[in-house]
Amino acid sequence: MALALEHRPVRRASGARHSGSLSYTVRHIAERIVAAWQRHRAERELEGMSYDLRKDIGFRSKTTR
Repeated sequence: MALALEHRPVRRASGARHSGSLSYTVRHIAERIVAAWQRHRAERELEGMSYDLRKDIGFRSKTTR
């Protein structure tokens, strides 16, 4: 048995129409909070790695003059 699905993206109006709505604002703030938390977690994981491991995966050493 074969199943064929077709996906057509929905065309949305420009963001200007929805930019003032409360739901858009709340969703936008929530997305920014989630992105900031994910960046924070990634930075903590990288800082928790040893210097040699970070160097092995391509992070530059601190430049001292």
